[in-house]
Amino acid sequence: MKEEELLRKRLAELADKAYTQSVYTYTHFLNEYEQSIYKEMQKELSFTDSHLEGGHEYFTRAVAVFGSEDMFGYQGEIPLACARISPVFDRYAENLSHRDYLGAMMHLGIERHQLGDILIDGKEAYVFCFSHIGHLLEEELTRVRHTQVRTEITRWEESGYQQKFLKKEGFAASTRLDAIVSLAFGLSRKASGQLLKKQKVFVNGKLFLSGDGRLETGDVISVRGYGKFLLEGLGKQSRKGRQLIVLKIFQ
Repeated sequence: MKEEELLRKRLAELADKAYTQSVYTYTHFLNEYEQSIYKEMQKELSFTDSHLEGGHEYFTRAVAVFGSEDMFGYQGEIPLACARISPVFDRYAENLSHRDYLGAMMHLGIERHQLGDILIDGKEAYVFCFSHIGHLLEEELTRVRHTQVRTEITRWEESGYQQKFLKKEGFAASTRLDAIVSLAFGLSRKASGQLLKKQKVFVNGKLFLSGDGRLETGDVISVRGYGKFLLEGLGKQSRKGRQLIVLKIFQ
């Protein structure tokens, strides 16, 4: 059975368990493609309340949670945590990448589906994960590359983390998805079309295979291998009828 079929079966099972047993159920951390499958199944799963939980506003990886206070009469706690990884000695800390942090955690035997987003903030990183993984990191993660680190569970709301953006403006023929992707990453329309065909473009967590969809202000577009951006707004049209597009590229 293909991975996609297994995921569809698992989502249906979790929804059914939540509905019949009145208990909260949840998946592992889903990547964008898996989230897209979850969203495709919304009608099929509509007998049970559900939502995606990634720990912060602009999540890329998230857990699908089935159940709600309206359904069960109580607020369930999903065992998710935010772990802050910081250098023991700032003076000797390296500039560590997403790959460095992920590699160090997987070296401990942690699997990718147990981890959510990894957000880097200067010399520190915030990792969203299941609670038991957070405690494991507190005890076992002492080094990332050559940098000695300490890890502690923290409240995301108190982290003070601010998502950084690079503002980009430019004109496009329209608000078509392929045109905006081309503008965001300096690609030709043909190159953007190839990315769509290769299942690498997601709009608000949903996979898009065609570039003719029209984007709206507030849409978040993710392109695997390139990055993520927000369509912040539309400006005036040029004399030639081209649309001014205002983007915020995630840094």
